[in-house]
Amino acid sequence: MKKKPKIAICGFNLESNRFAPTCAESDFRENMFFVGREISNEARKDSPAIHLGVKGFYNEMNKLFGHDDDWIDVPTMVIGSCPAGPVEEEFFNEFLERLRLKLLAAGPLDGVYICQHGAAVATHTHDPDGIMFDLIRKVVGDETPIVTTLDLHANISELMTSAVDVLVGYRTNPHVDMFDRGVEAASVLKEMLDGMQPEKYTIRLPLVAPSVTQLTAEGFPYGDLIRYGQKFLDEDIFNVTILSGFAFGDTPKNGMTIIVHSRSTIENARVVAEKLAVSAWTDRTRYVPKMTSLEQAVGLAQQAQQSAEETPFLFADPADNPGGGGRGNTTYILEAFIAAGIKNCVFSVFYDVAAVELACKSGVNSEIEITLNSQETNEYSKQLKVKARVVSLHSGKFRGHYGMVAGTTADTGKTAVLDLGGITIICISKRQQCRSSDFISAFGLDASSFSSIVVKSRGHFRAGFSHLFSDDQIIEVDVPGLTSPNLSNFKWSYLPRPVYPLDNDTLWDLD
Repeated sequence: MKKKPKIAICGFNLESNRFAPTCAESDFRENMFFVGREISNEARKDSPAIHLGVKGFYNEMNKLFGHDDDWIDVPTMVIGSCPAGPVEEEFFNEFLERLRLKLLAAGPLDGVYICQHGAAVATHTHDPDGIMFDLIRKVVGDETPIVTTLDLHANISELMTSAVDVLVGYRTNPHVDMFDRGVEAASVLKEMLDGMQPEKYTIRLPLVAPSVTQLTAEGFPYGDLIRYGQKFLDEDIFNVTILSGFAFGDTPKNGMTIIVHSRSTIENARVVAEKLAVSAWTDRTRYVPKMTSLEQAVGLAQQAQQSAEETPFLFADPADNPGGGGRGNTTYILEAFIAAGIKNCVFSVFYDVAAVELACKSGVNSEIEITLNSQETNEYSKQLKVKARVVSLHSGKFRGHYGMVAGTTADTGKTAVLDLGGITIICISKRQQCRSSDFISAFGLDASSFSSIVVKSRGHFRAGFSHLFSDDQIIEVDVPGLTSPNLSNFKWSYLPRPVYPLDNDTLWDLD
């Protein structure tokens, strides 16, 4: 009887904003924390709460081996937090030790799949992802295939690339291909189990793309680069990964990274990587963000509410994106819209646990006075006193239908819908970005009925609102926040300098 391959599954998912509050165990437990068989059980659900990369990996492994009994899964730990600050050292070390013991207890392994974000930092190190990868390599040995999937915002270190055989990055932003990349990871791992020995070549550029320039739709430089990279795929080049990185990590490993994988020689991978690097650098001026002022945004919202025939607008607040470590509660746009008398507008979503608790205590249809951000300490999360009517209260759990949440279970925690006299705000108690229109419709509201929608998100919302808004109806507003696309707003400590577009005089060439 042929030996059944024994494959470990693990993952640590955190995108760390150096300027945000630290990330603790509670942040992971609130968002994604699966151990042992919880992983496989969740991955096999129709609408899982686990990372879709894990679901894709399981699905494809079952297909490749004919049945889920023809390979042995060893689920260890798959955890993830909403983007936050550096992970606390004590918790990270505890996680590593639990993971190490689980891998050792499994005995000899034939392969490992790591479902990782790749842009974490810790209070004690710039590279917790690399430390984790290295630990896994030391436990399983040099000959055991290790494949990881990575968010395209990953910041890549030499330790990460040396410890892992294949790094499969997302190709879409918003991230609607997480399942597909899990499938690809399984396919690559199967090839390696059958004898394929991959080679890879890596180039990091002094290019740190602002968040709003990292979309992968037609017409965006990053998307054009990724599509160009996929043209090199053939019988030998089996994966081209181009990672834009995450500026707010503020690490020495920041910079757009190109990783090309070959089935035969590192030389073939090098040639492709160099072509892509030159193309990216030649195109660098397209990574300068173009934003809309708050004054202009107010004018457009006034225009949109004039009549039913006017074009509605979706206003994005990328500077306060919880998907990048923002608190999801700055009031710059809200205060300006209130002052301007904007009506028929919804804010989705606004993170304020105290406001939700007050609404729940007061009850539906009650009239209350709320001080938004009453318990916040971040400099951008300024307090704002408002009068509101409690429209509805919700548990916060719902099944997604659009964009990144399609086919998944989302959870905003206890949620209160408040009417501020024509402006509706959806207050949540689990910090996260608005990723789709589901974050409006799940709470009894019709997203298509509003003349203005304001979302706390950088770009992931686009896939989830594409059925309602064209690109020319989406307005990115230039206001302060922890995730501002204007990189000159931040005091950088570890970012390699010079770096484009922060430093216009940045030079780079292949030599």
